[in-house]
Amino acid sequence: MEFVIHMYETKGKKICVKPEYEEGIYLYPGEIRKQKLADGDRISEETFCRLREEYAVPRARKRALGILVKKDCTEQELREKLAASLNDSFSVERALDFVKEQGYVNDENYAKEYLYYKKGQKSYRQIRMELSRKGIAGHILDALFEEAGSQEEEDIRPHVIKYIRKFPELDAVAVQKTCAHFYRKGYPAGLIRKILEETREKD
Repeated sequence: MEFVIHMYETKGKKICVKPEYEEGIYLYPGEIRKQKLADGDRISEETFCRLREEYAVPRARKRALGILVKKDCTEQELREKLAASLNDSFSVERALDFVKEQGYVNDENYAKEYLYYKKGQKSYRQIRMELSRKGIAGHILDALFEEAGSQEEEDIRPHVIKYIRKFPELDAVAVQKTCAHFYRKGYPAGLIRKILEETREKD
């Protein structure tokens, strides 16, 4: 099978080489000259695949590693970042396979670390929603929060104490507003009331 290739200039130095019926790949002008390619040329499918393996896939891997050096990502986040700068889903998936095989991207480990660092700042419900938006699969989240159990009082108490400082006194209205505030955030209502009752007794 042969393709007629078309070349499109981009904002950067790269040129998009796009064959008919296939996603394009980015090549630099020097690479195009080296391969003696020109707009409107006919190339075989085998040649296009070779160009992708020689240039596009390594470039996608390098881009993925560059992103991960700066910040840990979930698989979905990295895919979205790569897709934003590359228009070749094949190379993107090959890059993702590479970083997963090397252990640089692991959604289970990411979710565990995220929960560990966030549990003292947010409710489990908030954390689960955030992880879900990051693309963590439901079965991973189910296992993670089943293992974590109920949110600990020590994770919640500092936030409750800080919040109630805004009230002149911890009367019935303050208790009601505090419970409603933290319940909306996903904290257990019973645990909030327990902390408030203990605080009132100390006062």
